[in-house]
Amino acid sequence: MNLARSTQLLLRSQSSGARLLGSSCIPRPCQLRVSRLARWKHIRHQPNQRHKTPQAQPKTGPQTFEEPNSRAFEDGEEVYINVGAVPKVKYLRPAIFAVVVSAGFYTFLAYRQAKSEIEPPARREYYRTPSRKEGLPSPIELATNLWQDMNPISKVSTGIIGTCAAVHLTKFAAPSYWDSLWHMPARNLDYTLFTSVFVHSGIWHLGFNMWACYNFLLPTGYSHLFQGNPYHVTAYFLSTGVLSAYAQHLTTMFSKPGTFPPPSIIRSGGASGALLSFFAVFCMQYPNTGVGIVFVPFSIAASTMLPLVMAFDAYGMIRGYKTINFGHAAHLSGMLIGVAYSYLDGRSKIWYPLVSYFRETLAEARRNR
Repeated sequence: MNLARSTQLLLRSQSSGARLLGSSCIPRPCQLRVSRLARWKHIRHQPNQRHKTPQAQPKTGPQTFEEPNSRAFEDGEEVYINVGAVPKVKYLRPAIFAVVVSAGFYTFLAYRQAKSEIEPPARREYYRTPSRKEGLPSPIELATNLWQDMNPISKVSTGIIGTCAAVHLTKFAAPSYWDSLWHMPARNLDYTLFTSVFVHSGIWHLGFNMWACYNFLLPTGYSHLFQGNPYHVTAYFLSTGVLSAYAQHLTTMFSKPGTFPPPSIIRSGGASGALLSFFAVFCMQYPNTGVGIVFVPFSIAASTMLPLVMAFDAYGMIRGYKTINFGHAAHLSGMLIGVAYSYLDGRSKIWYPLVSYFRETLAEARRNR
């Protein structure tokens, strides 16, 4: 989860060669003073002028504030930024949205799995693309064959990487659309809790997250918790992404008054909340696997590394770091979800009952035809 200005925490798994990372604002009411230095500079260098009686200004209508621009100012120049009134941030409505959408992902994908299990095999094979018998295969055939040769979890990770890369390209093709995907609490737009999962601030943010997705999703997806089930892995990724984004949204409730810039106008985005949830599951499922920080020549057992990373984000969420601007609440909440889901065995307690219900319902409907 990126907070407009961020460096990333990067982890790797020795056994799998995996790496995992840890994840702008439009200020809006008051005249904000950015620097005091220029006032003395301007006063000192101004020639003495006669005092002029201020003239009455003509009455005008209600004052409107323009959106801030990106004009750069020299060091020491005194700048006042016009920002409009910051709307009151809502918390209950986005909480309901996050819970309902997460439950919807689980329900829909459990239904899809149940339907695929009772579907006749011949019907599933009907959609396979035939290959050409003579000559070199076309690029479409190569891509199709490559996709069909992938294991199910690799297909999920490739789909996530492709989606995030395509969304990032809109930064250059449609900047206003890309900007609308970020989640800013002051906007009170619930859907951005979901869209912000796929948006990244820059090539490094995107690259680290996608490298983590490529390396960590495969071993975690084939752990005892997921057992190579692509529907379950996809539902878990989407749900934890939305829930961790809401956790970051919720932290604005506890921000100190007078903080500049106000946390409610700092936008956030990135898949690191969901990826750190997978990292937590990885550490719970493979506790003896060595995990290390990149460029550090030693590793730590996953069962020890997980609480260290959680403590790092807990401190960052409560006290903060001067030079690090991670979405600590999103990271920590993602890891807590991963620990709870693994410890309580979400597969047997949540996923399997849902699939069984839809399988029985669909089978009964098929018999009654």
